[in-house]
Amino acid sequence: MIDGVESTQNDMARLQPDDISSFNVLKDATASAVYGARGANGVLLIITKSGKAGETKYFFRAETSLSGNTRNFKFADNITYMKQANEAALTRSRLAILPYLQTKIDATAAGDNPLLYPNNNWIKELIKDYTFNQRYNMNVTGGGSKASYYISGTYNIDNGVLKVADLNNFNSNIKLRNYSLRSTVNINLTNTTEAIIRVYGQFDDYRGPVGGYDSNGNKINGGQKIFNQALWSNPVMFPAVYPASYQPYAKHPLFGNAISPSGSLYVNPYAEMVKGYQDNNSSTLQTQIELKQDLKGILPGLSARLMSYVIRYSYFDIARNYNPFYYSAIPNPAGGDFMLNLLNSGAPPTYGLTGTEYLNYSEGTKSLNSTFYTEVAVNYNHTFKEKHAVTGMLITNMRNYLAANAGSLQLSLPSRNQGVSGRATYGYDNRYLAEFNFGYNGSERFAANNRFGFFPSFGLGYLISNEKFFKPLSKVLSNVKLRATYGITGNDQIGRAQDRFFYLSEVNMNDAGYGGTFGENNFYYKDGISISRYANPLITWEKSKQLNLGLDMTLFDALSLNIDVYKQNRSNILTDRVYVPSTMGLQAAVKANTNEMESRGVDFSANYNKSFGNSMYLQLRGNLTYATNKVLINDEPAYNANEAYRTHVGLPSTQTFGYIAERLFVDDAEAKNSPVQFAGKPGLDYGGGDIKYRDVNGDGVISAADAVPIGLPQAPEIIYGFGGTFGFKGFDISAFFQGSARSSFFINPQNISPFVFNGGSQNGLLDVIANSHWSEENRDIYAFWPRLSDKFIANNNQTSTWWMRNGSFLRLKSVELGYNLPTRIQNKLGIRATRFYLNASNLAAFSSFKLWDVEMGGNGLGYPVQTVYNLGVSLSF
Repeated sequence: MIDGVESTQNDMARLQPDDISSFNVLKDATASAVYGARGANGVLLIITKSGKAGETKYFFRAETSLSGNTRNFKFADNITYMKQANEAALTRSRLAILPYLQTKIDATAAGDNPLLYPNNNWIKELIKDYTFNQRYNMNVTGGGSKASYYISGTYNIDNGVLKVADLNNFNSNIKLRNYSLRSTVNINLTNTTEAIIRVYGQFDDYRGPVGGYDSNGNKINGGQKIFNQALWSNPVMFPAVYPASYQPYAKHPLFGNAISPSGSLYVNPYAEMVKGYQDNNSSTLQTQIELKQDLKGILPGLSARLMSYVIRYSYFDIARNYNPFYYSAIPNPAGGDFMLNLLNSGAPPTYGLTGTEYLNYSEGTKSLNSTFYTEVAVNYNHTFKEKHAVTGMLITNMRNYLAANAGSLQLSLPSRNQGVSGRATYGYDNRYLAEFNFGYNGSERFAANNRFGFFPSFGLGYLISNEKFFKPLSKVLSNVKLRATYGITGNDQIGRAQDRFFYLSEVNMNDAGYGGTFGENNFYYKDGISISRYANPLITWEKSKQLNLGLDMTLFDALSLNIDVYKQNRSNILTDRVYVPSTMGLQAAVKANTNEMESRGVDFSANYNKSFGNSMYLQLRGNLTYATNKVLINDEPAYNANEAYRTHVGLPSTQTFGYIAERLFVDDAEAKNSPVQFAGKPGLDYGGGDIKYRDVNGDGVISAADAVPIGLPQAPEIIYGFGGTFGFKGFDISAFFQGSARSSFFINPQNISPFVFNGGSQNGLLDVIANSHWSEENRDIYAFWPRLSDKFIANNNQTSTWWMRNGSFLRLKSVELGYNLPTRIQNKLGIRATRFYLNASNLAAFSSFKLWDVEMGGNGLGYPVQTVYNLGVSLSF
């Protein structure tokens, strides 16, 4: 929530630190109750700065940064690549045709003509080591007794790391320009009436290579696509581009390529990078008005507030690209140098898309939506006889969301929520505190009988340090407060966003996939009917019951400590009824509020602030969160005693189930004399050098029934951070570490399988695989990689302990060195404050996992985490 506005992660990422006035995390049920259904999972509350009466003040910040990869992938050299590609073919089939002749390997090793014997390092050819980015931010504040203002603007330029040569009359390297404007105007309409008008605009202009989709159908931007292709492309079959002198009359670049074993073209990542560009533009406009009315004339301490906002969001992307012309080198019959053979001329024989010399145009995603929100609140705050502090609040709200291109009839309807919330507190003598909250919320997603939910909460507090008997300890302990809260919250953001109305069926009356042909000669065709959701009027709110206990204290007026312990029970979790008999003939999954989960945790934070003589100070801070959960009820069958390990009950919600990998098979004979794995044929589908799994239930076969809980949860159970700042006179230095513990992740073996063709891509060879894999000559049954193959081996791609890794790490997140110009110099220059600083982020990570940056998890070979070095200056005048 930014100024009471429900905001996206992108809005938060774009928010400048200079514009933030306060930042709070509301976790317990009492704190988040007044936010209704929106606060069911906690609230991140951010308040931006407002204007202050006085002369106009200006602030300006400029930064330039250098960014590069935290850790680069280590690939084997291309000679090793070709030799082991031959090994991968022969070790699986003695009659296999070698993909690379020895003459090619020798010529490449000798450094012969690189156009005939390519030796590409696609990462170095396509990706720069670093890039420069710029950020600028300015704000102005001031005003008088009647009105004050705060206006800020931001302009950021983020550049990509692609090496784009001057082949075209356009530049396809990544460039993101971000503009934002934020304005807050406070107007005292009368002595008792204040109006606050906020305007926020966010605009992103992006250009980069043409994007695509991943294996799951999710859209990916062009930068990620090119980076992936650089890792997943054959490095020795063709050069990136041939010199123009080989086709002096051609009006297009001469991109290299070859015919793959499947009869299609390879992916040339360089051609993919420079063949065109994609423009993405997004705009967010937000206007907000807030009216505050002091009603002390009616009742001292009474006030009212009205807040309303409108958000309009739009996004579109378009792509312009040509189809590259691909060539391969062939011997020249007349002798001398080689000739180029055009592979995709369009005339037989031709491969792939026919090359073009013009930019084509294709429209992409268009998204437009509008959000309207309003809330009205009545507040009361009064202290009686200087000891009895009473507050109260009653608030009602309504939200309306409308998408212009939702894609279906039900999704095109306005999405609405409404609710009423209240809060009452009582404090006696600033020692004893009590609080009661409630939320009565309505959601369109549920049937009338479940549409509204009542969610109460209450809390107690005891400021023990304000007791008389505590005063002797006040020099050591102060601000000691005990807290306890308990509450119930409701969540309607469950299931898929497409399932707007759980109590209505989703029926397609014209589904061609279910159509049929009729008539004597089958001349008559009619679309069929399909169902993608069955009506269920019993689906209702997901509920959370949460107990929080807390302790706050300050030691020696320097060290503040905060400890929170919580227990949460989440019930009515929406789940697909997995075990519905197929004999029922249902077309769509059946959903119900069946599951239940319990969470427990501890939050701890400490801050130390101490000033010494001679303008010296020290600030230290640390935090630790331990959170664990377990499933109490899960929609699953009642397993037999010998398969009780298959239940999810009692395990963390992100617990991974997989197979216990014992080692690699020594040879085919051992594979044939072991339990059959996944209905494969030993010696054919798998064999010597492939992973051997444990037959957990002892039924003589390896199947889904042998999957057991393995490793720790995928979500870390421990998150921690610590750091500090030391200052002396005008200089200061700070550092902050961030870490996580008690988590596991699993390497995706399919993502790094070398030599495997996947479309036009052929994976590269990681150095760790080249140096540690099972082979006929070295039958290492504990090698990192199983026996090589030029095809995916399903047996080895199972989720198992073989690919399980420890996700714990400690990262040096940031370091900063700053200098504040002395006051006497600033006074001479007419400047209020000047600061120069140099900082860096993601400098180092300490982890047992070394293949790539551990924060990338199991997929690997994705766009790396960036190390950023930043130089900046800030001025106030």
